[in-house]
This record gives sequence, structure tokens and C-alpha cells, in this order.
Amino acid sequence: MQQGKRSIKYMIIGLTLFSGITNAQSFSLKQAQDYAIENYYESVNAGLDVKKSKARIWENTAMGLPHVNALGNYRYVADLEFDFDLSGGLPPGQNFLAAFAADNVSQGKIEASQLIFDGSYIVGLQAARKYYEFTKLDNEKTNNEVKKMVSSSYYLVLVAAENIKILEGSFQNMSASITETKALVKQGFLDETELDQLILIKSDLENSLVSAQQSKEVAIKMLKLNMGLELSSELILSDSLSGIMEEINMESLLGQQFDAAGNPDLKVLEAQRDLLKLNVKRYKAQRLPTIAAFYAYQNTAYQFDWDWFKDATWYDAQNVGLSVSIPLLSSGQQGAVIKQAKLELTKMENTLQYAQRAMSVQFINALNNLNTKNTNYGNAKKSLQIAEKIFNRTQIKHKEGLSSSFELSQMKNQVLQSQGKYIQSLFDVLSAKAELDKLQNK
Repeated sequence: MQQGKRSIKYMIIGLTLFSGITNAQSFSLKQAQDYAIENYYESVNAGLDVKKSKARIWENTAMGLPHVNALGNYRYVADLEFDFDLSGGLPPGQNFLAAFAADNVSQGKIEASQLIFDGSYIVGLQAARKYYEFTKLDNEKTNNEVKKMVSSSYYLVLVAAENIKILEGSFQNMSASITETKALVKQGFLDETELDQLILIKSDLENSLVSAQQSKEVAIKMLKLNMGLELSSELILSDSLSGIMEEINMESLLGQQFDAAGNPDLKVLEAQRDLLKLNVKRYKAQRLPTIAAFYAYQNTAYQFDWDWFKDATWYDAQNVGLSVSIPLLSSGQQGAVIKQAKLELTKMENTLQYAQRAMSVQFINALNNLNTKNTNYGNAKKSLQIAEKIFNRTQIKHKEGLSSSFELSQMKNQVLQSQGKYIQSLFDVLSAKAELDKLQNK
């Protein structure tokens, strides 16, 4: 019986562990970016804007295609305009009098229209297609920003994990030193004050470790949020920090030239300029004539008593024709509208020129920033190695009684400061790379 209970217990534990494994999702940096493009709300909304603009193309196209409407109405004439004595019925051959004497009038009508020429319609079709291109470019820009945001969050999690790893090593090292010092104090080789000093260092390390773990948890939640992933889901990062750093070719990155043609921000501004050009053309085209064809078929019944199936007499009528509208005089209104549209276009061209120069300067700053951060990272890495070397020597001296715990504490604080600078410089390098990748749309 007990064995059966244990089997059930192990089965439940196994299923629970299996369930946890299957719920965990593993992402490389590239996979995290791709997932965010499909699921982060800004990318999703940008994709919906593309679909919406595609539907607008057909909306504008349909304006120039045939339109057919069916209409029907019934009216009761409570007071006739003319009085007729039709008590004996309609006179032979004079059925038309029913149109004047009937109390009940029913009518059905079919109308059809076809636009033949409208200059603004032609420009409108061009604008709809250009707007579709604009939304696709804006979607590309949004996705580029999301990729940068995800990469920064991804890097932050990896750096936070590296910080925890370093602090845990220091904590374990200090725990071992305390164990050794306790033995020396017990044997009378060291004063108990030396031990207390080490315990204080360990306490500070423990606080730093707890803070680092909390920072990592926040960074993971931020990454999930930026990916569009459920906050309750388990996330595993398959890329390692060392692997990412090894893949960075600093010489290649710093040797790049700015690709203005591929920059999403500039492409969006260029599309906006093209839309304003079409807006000027649209206002100019409104000065041209508008020509449309129409056709109508109408059937009307005049009855003294409302009953479509009794004495209804139906009269049909058809007409077909053209309608022409020619703008002749607007007292300068149309010219003023065109002038405003041209001024808006000039403003956009000025904005585009400024943006092109600003992006070039921003790219140079990004290169310089990456170079500076990389230099700082190299120096911080060396400083950390030197600080650890000094601390290790001091720790040996402390064990031999040649160095005080106060001096050991100072060296440990120096190591912790160097570790903080190293971690910060590591994240700065990755952040600078992410900014450069964003400018180059990578």
C-alpha cells in the first residue's frame, strides 16, 4: 500500500516537472526579436495599419467603378391637389388621370452611375497606393525600434546574470575565508576582530547579491513585456553573454558607413514627402472637369385602394445621360488651398534635409560612443583582474597574519567597485552596439 502511494507521488512529481519543462520557452536573441515583431502590441498595431491601408486602396478604386442602387417608396396622398369626380371609374383611354387622382402611390427605382473622368480620383488612387507603401515603411520602422528594445532588454538580463555569477563567486570565496579564519581564531593565531570584519564583508556581499537577483527578475519581466510574452510564462535565454561578446567584430562595426537609403526613419519621412506631393496634385486636379454617366429605371403604381395585387396600374420610365461639372470661378479659394499644400510640402522637404544631416551626425556619435564604451570595457576588465589579484595576495597575507582584516576589507571593496564598473561597461558596450544596429536597420 505504501509502495503504491509512493508510486503515485513520484508520478505526480514527474508530471509536474514535465509540465514545467514544456511550459518553459527558450529564445536566442534573434528568436526573441522575431517573436516580439509578431506579438508586441506596437508591431501588431503597425501590421494592422498595413492591412487597413491595403483595404483603403480598394475603397478608393471602387469610387470609380459602377454603383447601382435600388430604391422603393410608398406614399398616401391625404389631400389631392386636384379634385376629380371619378365615382364612375376612370374614363376610357384616360388612365393617366390616376396619376393626379390616386390616393396611394407606390414606386420602385433602380439607379446606376459610372464615373468617367475625375482628375482628383486618379490622384487619389496614386495616393492610396503610396499610403500603403508608407504604412509598410512605418511598420518596418516600428519593428526596427522593437528589435532594439528587445536586444537591450536581452542584454540586460544576461549582464544581470553575469553580475550574480561574479557576486556568488566572491560570496563563496569570503565564506571559505571565514571558515579558515574561525579556525585560526580558535587556535589563537588571530584576534576575533579579524573574523568579525570578514563577517561584515560577507554581509555586504549578501545584500549586493540579493539586490542583483531582484534586478535580474525585473529585467526578465521587462524582456517578457517587450517581447509580448505572458509575464507568468517561463523564459530561458539560449544565447550566452560570452558567445554574444565573441561574435562582436569591433573592427567591422567601427568601419561601417552610414546607409541613409536603408534607414527606416528617413524612408518614412521620404514617403510622407511623396504623399504631400500627391496632395498638391490632388488639389490641382480639382480644377479639371468631372464627368459621370447615369442610368435610371423607375416603375410607379397609382391606386385608389392600396392593394398591389388588385387594381394596380404600373407606369415605367427610363432615362440615361451624362453629368458634367466644370469649376469656373472660386474667387481664389482653390489657389489658396494649393498654396497651403505647397508650403506644407516645402516644410516636409526642409524636415527631411535636416533629418538626413542629423542622422549622419547621430551615426558618427554612435560610432564614437561604441569605440569609447569598448575602450572603457577593456580598461574595466583589466582593472577587475588587477583588483582581484591584489585581493588574493592580501587574503594570503591575512591568513599568514601579515595583513589586517581592515586592509583585507579595503581590498574587497576595491574588487566590488571594479566589478560594478566592469558590469556597467559590459552593458554599455552592448547598448552602444544595439543603437548602432538600429541606425543601420540590422
